[in-house]
Amino acid sequence: MAPIPAPNAPITFRELDRDDVDAVVELHAALDERDSYYRFFGHQPRNLARMADGLSTNDPTHCAVGAFHAGRLVGMANFVVLPSSRTAETALVVAHEDQAHGIGTRLLHELARPARARGIQRLVADVLPSNARMMRLLTDSGLPFETARQDGVVHIAIRL
Repeated sequence: MAPIPAPNAPITFRELDRDDVDAVVELHAALDERDSYYRFFGHQPRNLARMADGLSTNDPTHCAVGAFHAGRLVGMANFVVLPSSRTAETALVVAHEDQAHGIGTRLLHELARPARARGIQRLVADVLPSNARMMRLLTDSGLPFETARQDGVVHIAIRL
């Protein structure tokens, strides 16, 4: 278990890269069952290292931003540009003990910057209706968004 940082330690945000793969694995491996279910709609992928490698890619069609507390990755958001579009699919996760402190909201705003720089106009995501914290995060973000329910999932489109 990672040491608990001092409560006054600032949260820093930056784009992730290949040097962050181990931290991305650690963040996801530490998710409890409920948070894993909300993130993946089921169990975690078997090969977290391969998933983390993909999530740590930053190029014209991929980007990930991390939140660090005293050097430990406590949350991340990423996007993948959908083919032939100005839309990107996004996902976000924050360590359970760091949820409900504004980190996810800030991650969404930090991710919006490189998305806009790449010409992305919309971020889309699927969220389970029971994931009230994610729905509250969207409202708290102040970003304009639309939702549609279909087949037990809330489809979200965030306008940038």
